[in-house]
Amino acid sequence: MPEIELRPSNDNDLESLSAFEHGYYSEFVWQMSLDLDPENLQSSLRRVHLPRRVFVAYPRTKETIFSKNDQVEAFLVASVGNRPVGYIKVLAEAGGKVLCVTDLVVSAPMRRQGIASGLLVAVMNLASNRDYLYVVMEMQSKNDPAVALAEKMGLNFCGFRDHYFPNQEMALFFSRFVR
Repeated sequence: MPEIELRPSNDNDLESLSAFEHGYYSEFVWQMSLDLDPENLQSSLRRVHLPRRVFVAYPRTKETIFSKNDQVEAFLVASVGNRPVGYIKVLAEAGGKVLCVTDLVVSAPMRRQGIASGLLVAVMNLASNRDYLYVVMEMQSKNDPAVALAEKMGLNFCGFRDHYFPNQEMALFFSRFVR
């Protein structure tokens, strides 16, 4: 893992962060099954291997990600040698004790080197220090790398929502108690 520095973002970061490739490649997708029997409501997720590796576009526009938002609790940047290599955007749930990771992006050449894990650990520490109870992470059902990260970091599947993202994709939610 490279030596990373974590810090709050500033206006000077936006140009380099928005230049990152936000999409990702995946060989798997998480498929949702619902059983809506009147006596038994069940949902299940199944990891399905795709016939080929596919590029998945990021579900939000860069304008949406980098616009000012009253609910932003933290927008942290990971840097290596004073060069931004990743970021994480965290929103505070209105009136609650929950932080929600809405965007977590690492520049393509720096992926799979522990940077996303470091950003997520920083958010969990921030949540604990600011008396939040839970960290929730949202992701597309196609985002197998994010699901693997969530599981690695001790977050547990806690729900889904169909047509959640602006591109109408399903969201999966993973959470972790941080107190």
